[in-house]
Amino acid sequence: MADGNLETVEKRISLLENLVFGTSEKDALYPKCIHSLLNAHAEVKKATVGKKAIPKVYNRLTELRKYLDPAYTDEMTLSDEAITDIILAEEDFLNQQANRLEQMEGLKEILDSAHIKGMPSHSSKLQELSKIQIDQQDKTGLFTDDVRGLLENYNTIVSLVSKQLIQWDQMVTKVEKAKQTKKS
Repeated sequence: MADGNLETVEKRISLLENLVFGTSEKDALYPKCIHSLLNAHAEVKKATVGKKAIPKVYNRLTELRKYLDPAYTDEMTLSDEAITDIILAEEDFLNQQANRLEQMEGLKEILDSAHIKGMPSHSSKLQELSKIQIDQQDKTGLFTDDVRGLLENYNTIVSLVSKQLIQWDQMVTKVEKAKQTKKS
């Protein structure tokens, strides 16, 4: 009997650890978490002292979780045929997701490579390179603005020269016509 109770307690602790820590390193966060949990427990105890309905709610938490689970409501409202139809309607999507998971599994070796694992040691170099790139982008922007200004000046000069040449051509044409009319 005691072994069964101990096993149940261990399962509950394991479930609680998974809920609290998820996939993070629990040994690093454990002391902070324990302190926070003790503070939270003390606050909850102060808030629930003298209230008769609270222990009843605590006793029914597993039942409440069951009823609040979206899968339970789907189970209650959808027939087996409807669930089958939903799954068949989503078959293509599920196959795509399965293929993507297989691709991710294949790429896992790359993520576990020494190059990726050694990346934190290169972060300072990466930050320097990022800063250099940002500086270069700023300089490039200034250079682009300068070139744009020079091109606008060039276009203005070419336009003015073209207009002047057109005026001179018109003047030469008038003079030539005047000479031809004097000769005739």
